[in-house]
Amino acid sequence: MNRKITHLIPSIIFYVFACLLAVYAVWAYTHCADIISQAKAAGQLATRGNEYDIASFYMGNCSQYLVFALLLAAAGLLLQRKITILNKTGTTAQLHKNSADDEELDDWFNEMNTDDNSVSKDE
Repeated sequence: MNRKITHLIPSIIFYVFACLLAVYAVWAYTHCADIISQAKAAGQLATRGNEYDIASFYMGNCSQYLVFALLLAAAGLLLQRKITILNKTGTTAQLHKNSADDEELDDWFNEMNTDDNSVSKDE
C-alpha cells in the first residue's frame, strides 16, 4: 500500500464517521418532524407556547448528531492538511522555526556542570 494512502487512513475514517452521523441526523430529523406533525394533527400539541419544547425535542434528537458530524469532518480535514504539509516538507524538523534556538539550549544544558561535588550542602 502506498505510504501516502496509509497516512490518509485516519482522515478517511473521520470522513466515514462524519457521513454516517450526517445520514443519521437527517433520518432523525425526518422522524422528529413526523412525530411533531402527527401530534399537531391529533390535537395533542399546540405550537403556540410550546416553541421551546419543540426546539428542545429537535436539539436533543437530531441536531447534536449534525454538530458531531461537522466536528468529525473538520477533524478529518485538519488531519489531512497536516499530513499533506508533512509530506510536502519531507520531515517534521522543517516545520519548527526555532530549531536553532533549541540546539543552542541543548548545548547550554550539555555544558552545565552536573557533578555532585559542585552542589553545596547546608547541614
